[in-house]
Amino acid sequence: MNGEKYLTIPIETALHDLLREYGIELNDLFAAMIDEGIDVYRELLNRIDHVTNDIVQVIRNTPWKLVALTLFVLQAFYITNLSGLYKGYFLDPPREDIMNGLKARFTGVLVLMHRLKFLI
Repeated sequence: MNGEKYLTIPIETALHDLLREYGIELNDLFAAMIDEGIDVYRELLNRIDHVTNDIVQVIRNTPWKLVALTLFVLQAFYITNLSGLYKGYFLDPPREDIMNGLKARFTGVLVLMHRLKFLI
């Protein structure tokens, strides 16, 4: 990177932009997950590397909406997006802080949850 500056976009801003682009709100997203019968707790745990009983307990004790939103953000911005970019901007937090290959680090999930809880 040789001292070059790269522009970043906070994950909260990227999420708002994506939802606005598709004309949906968070409650629409939550309703779709319910309608599809998605077990957000199981699906999030399936995306975390090295799951322990303690991790299962933390996730299971987290409010449903926060788990659902974290799952969506993880899938849309980090798992399927190997570049770590959104519309030419580097995501903040960066992919390498959230992911370990194609699985999420538990610490990365906690970072996302901390950031996303203010949107619900």
